[in-house]
Amino acid sequence: MLKKFLCLIFFFFIGEISAEVYRGVESRKLSNGISVIFLETNKSDNIFVTLCLSAGRSDDAEKSGKAELIGNIFKQKLEKEMNKNSQGYNVEMTSFIGQEQSLFSFYGKRIDLPFHIKCISRNFYSLEISDEELTKEKEKIENKFNQWLMLDKNKLRREALRSLYWHDGFGKPFFVEELNSISVDDLEQFREKNYTNNRITLIISGYIKNKDEIAKIIEENFSNNRKSEIKRLKEPAHHDATVSFEMTSSQVKFPYVEIYWRLPNYRGEKSVYDDAESFRTASPLALEIFFIYLKTELEKSLVNELKIASSVTFDYSFWNYAEGNLRISVALNESKYSKETEFAILSEIKKAAYEINEQKLVAARKELQKSANVFNYLVDVIDTMNWLSEKIGVGYDYEFLKEYGNSIKNFKLETARKDIVKFFKKEPEVISVLNPEGEK
Repeated sequence: MLKKFLCLIFFFFIGEISAEVYRGVESRKLSNGISVIFLETNKSDNIFVTLCLSAGRSDDAEKSGKAELIGNIFKQKLEKEMNKNSQGYNVEMTSFIGQEQSLFSFYGKRIDLPFHIKCISRNFYSLEISDEELTKEKEKIENKFNQWLMLDKNKLRREALRSLYWHDGFGKPFFVEELNSISVDDLEQFREKNYTNNRITLIISGYIKNKDEIAKIIEENFSNNRKSEIKRLKEPAHHDATVSFEMTSSQVKFPYVEIYWRLPNYRGEKSVYDDAESFRTASPLALEIFFIYLKTELEKSLVNELKIASSVTFDYSFWNYAEGNLRISVALNESKYSKETEFAILSEIKKAAYEINEQKLVAARKELQKSANVFNYLVDVIDTMNWLSEKIGVGYDYEFLKEYGNSIKNFKLETARKDIVKFFKKEPEVISVLNPEGEK
């Protein structure tokens, strides 16, 4: 009976235990500029490592494909060298090259971690690329892009991004000529400029007893502590009117509508648009809480009540270095798209914003807090790493991410509604429509 009672006390007070203690997380800033995050797991010989590098397509001024080329080749070289380990354990790597980050993950044995660190440093500082390897990788990227462009929906999204981020070049058309003009020397210059210690965070999950020893190995192998500045172009204020794109497609049977707003981010820096577009100073946390409610509300009104749509999906990010965007995608039930339908969709969005109350925000806040509870041992450590790496790769600080759950919990909802209403008084910046072939 006493044991049961003690268990009840433990679970009652578990919410008061800090996230760091509960998951078993330790963050270190090493003397060579590299950050390391250790995530505890059960007593296993296995480890999972992610190299988070704050370099991506935004660091390629020409947007010609340098970030993907060097990221893909780096991943292949690293995987090949790691598998030369005399222990004979096969290492399989996964990678993601994003707009603002490059992530490289692998699963292996704890005993091989020092060897893995040496492999990473050798290729990070001195990546040897042959002309033949570069040509093969260019072909892969071209084929991948051509497959992506086979979907008319993607063509329309590219145009929307070009309008949203005209100065930044996000959504810039892909030119094979630009890709093919990239040389080995160009990639070496890109690596020299962006692959530096101060842009690295290593996330290591596993039962690591000798953290000091691992930290020392990282410092010894990553001895070149040269720094580079992360530069991201801040998009200035745009047009006041909504830009519209329409195209017909044989790939859809009913119209497909996507509505865009640019969003503030969690970095909290003053942006170039603050004075010109004051609605963008709305709290990203207030908006993120609201979006959870808005998705449910739009599904209820547009799909179940008005029956003008078959589905509503959301895509948004507040974790960009500069700013992100909200995309609301609505698949219609109607055979034709009309301004009346557009008005109905926007009216439901604004209605949800204007009528939001604290009770609804409390429920949405609980959902967001649940999704951010990644430092719990009940959460798969791979999910914890994925959540962390995506944001750390962009440039967010671990201490901020550690406290993010508490920020949600302690957020004052009485001020959230004002920000939500202020934000959605502004009309969307882009509306794109994919019409069935034969319809206009």
